[in-house]
Amino acid sequence: MNQPAVNKGPTPLRQGSDDAGAVVTRSEEQLQVHVERRPYERIVFRKVLVTEVITSSVEVRREELRIERLPLDSADGEIHAVGPAKENLADSKVLEIVLHAERPVVTVQTVPVELVRVSKQVITANHEVTEDVRSERIDIEHPAVEG
Repeated sequence: MNQPAVNKGPTPLRQGSDDAGAVVTRSEEQLQVHVERRPYERIVFRKVLVTEVITSSVEVRREELRIERLPLDSADGEIHAVGPAKENLADSKVLEIVLHAERPVVTVQTVPVELVRVSKQVITANHEVTEDVRSERIDIEHPAVEG
């Protein structure tokens, strides 16, 4: 904002020609308002890695060995196999069976989930500015003329 002009006192009269009379220049202050751009605020945009614990339940299965004992069906004492394995197991001394079990396997992969865009926006607002301005006034005095 401009500083008000310093009053240098009354403006002296200048004498003109006899027909023109005296000339006085009257001045006044005028308010001039402008804007200037300056830093207002600094913003730091930072991406931070946050770790959270997630618990998830998963169903796992395992095979167990089940032994069924069956009574002999016939009086002859022979073994009658039930099911797909109809061979005589009495001839084998060792029977080997592989049991399987499931276990949870955890993998973590990074996938994009959100696009964050940062931009600037100009907000315009009106601000009222108040300042005193001075102006010169010319007073004319008529002294009484004797005569």
